[in-house]
Amino acid sequence: MPNSTPRKSGLFIGLMSGTSVDGIDAALVRIDDESIQLAHTYTHNLPEQLTAELHRLSLSETFCVDRIGQLHRILGDLFAEASLCLMQQCGASMTEVVAIGSHGQTIRHRPDAVGSAPAFTWQIGDAHTIAQKTGVTTVADFRGRDLAAGGQAAPLAPLFHRALLGETQSGVVLNIGGLANATILNKGQIDHGFDTGPGNTLIDTWCREHLDRPFDTDGEWARTGNIQPALLSHWLGDAYFAKAPPKSTGREYFNHDWLVANSASLSRYQPADIAATLTELTAVSCAQGIIQNASAPAKIYVCGGGAHNAFLMERIQVHSGVYQVTTTQELGINPDWIEAAAFAWLAYARMNDQRFDLHSTTGSEGQVPLGVVYPA
Repeated sequence: MPNSTPRKSGLFIGLMSGTSVDGIDAALVRIDDESIQLAHTYTHNLPEQLTAELHRLSLSETFCVDRIGQLHRILGDLFAEASLCLMQQCGASMTEVVAIGSHGQTIRHRPDAVGSAPAFTWQIGDAHTIAQKTGVTTVADFRGRDLAAGGQAAPLAPLFHRALLGETQSGVVLNIGGLANATILNKGQIDHGFDTGPGNTLIDTWCREHLDRPFDTDGEWARTGNIQPALLSHWLGDAYFAKAPPKSTGREYFNHDWLVANSASLSRYQPADIAATLTELTAVSCAQGIIQNASAPAKIYVCGGGAHNAFLMERIQVHSGVYQVTTTQELGINPDWIEAAAFAWLAYARMNDQRFDLHSTTGSEGQVPLGVVYPA
């Protein structure tokens, strides 16, 4: 039966820490049945040592259980601090917030079972700690139920993208963070939602290795290089790109080891040429994923860090043909804050007991509730 209690609307906080692990994005969003309005934003920087440790943890085949438990609590404290600082900056009280939606920090995403080993996804950042320190009901563990229902547990953002575009619009929302994912909407319905492959993660890894910088600002370095067609073709031959949706991936797959294993000898090329070719890999895989799965040409709204890479945006447009490439700023939300706002909206949905058919995005079966509620 549908929930007959009054709808819970008002201010919600969304917390997101992505694959870059350099900070927690906190968004205060006013949500009701009619509108989604971004009220205030704040980024809570993470200590460099913690960032480095989390990067190692996400790729390591061995780990210390005690340390993961400690990091779970440490991140819970930091997510709570991010929420408190957000509200302090905007001069509002935590008592005005209906709920916090916390994605947590992904340390491993294995969405496909291997033999008798079941699929799993693992996010840390203790929601009990967030609720206790903020005094606000917190919603977390958004991915687990979808996985239990046979889904990939990702991506979940397409639900928010549909709410953002409205019930009648068509378009594509392309989120380019560490990984890239696309939501293909046809007159308010989600035709597909899937990870297209690497977003910024391989480009950033190469940039850190050769320039000692966290990313290629505006794609300026890649722009000086020459795209290597044979190398690009070899990379695009990876089985992931040919796999039909629903599908999802992570840094466990697309990382420096993947780059080395899929390249005969990187030392044969100029580093700037590799940067250019990695940027082209993201552009081609995004554009091809969209064109192959969309029923008709539509506007592509880009969000995430990739929206600030002018060279990458140009290359996506080149490969997208008649599709016009723009950003989510046209939809009223800065491209930097889409993901955090999405988890505010997912908290809103959970607090109102909404359930979702995610078969076209994650592959799960039935009407699935997303998120576990941790009362204040």
